[in-house]
Amino acid sequence: MSSTPSSKLRILLADDDTDDSFLFNEALEQSEIPVDFTHAEDGNALIEMLHTTNKPDLLFLDVNMPYKNGIECLQEIRAKEEFQDMPIIIYSTTNYKMNIDACYEKGADLYVVKPSTFEDIMKMIRKVCSRDWFRKKKPSPEGFILSDFE
Repeated sequence: MSSTPSSKLRILLADDDTDDSFLFNEALEQSEIPVDFTHAEDGNALIEMLHTTNKPDLLFLDVNMPYKNGIECLQEIRAKEEFQDMPIIIYSTTNYKMNIDACYEKGADLYVVKPSTFEDIMKMIRKVCSRDWFRKKKPSPEGFILSDFE
């Protein structure tokens, strides 16, 4: 998804881990991609934000969050017509096959296991933000998981 020089990519991260959120935001800033970053600290806050603010261009969604987990949020978001075309990237430390399969079945566009280094977070952000999200089609199960950040 490329943005025009005068526009900013609206990115919303739903993640209850403050350290992960801080690193994600720092990586966004250092990636030199023009973004408008917003953070939701749990599933309830995410759903509220989606109904009260502009729809993000990309939603990064953690699986393990309090109140409403990422899979519950994903299901609720995909049930709403206005969010059918919004790219949803699962961003989680969980690489449990059952969670990955559930996210795929419920309509996530990509599954990213959180990178372990700051450099890999930056690479992942560049890779995800450079995708053409406007030509949306369901990913193959093999293409659903992003693990190579080069």
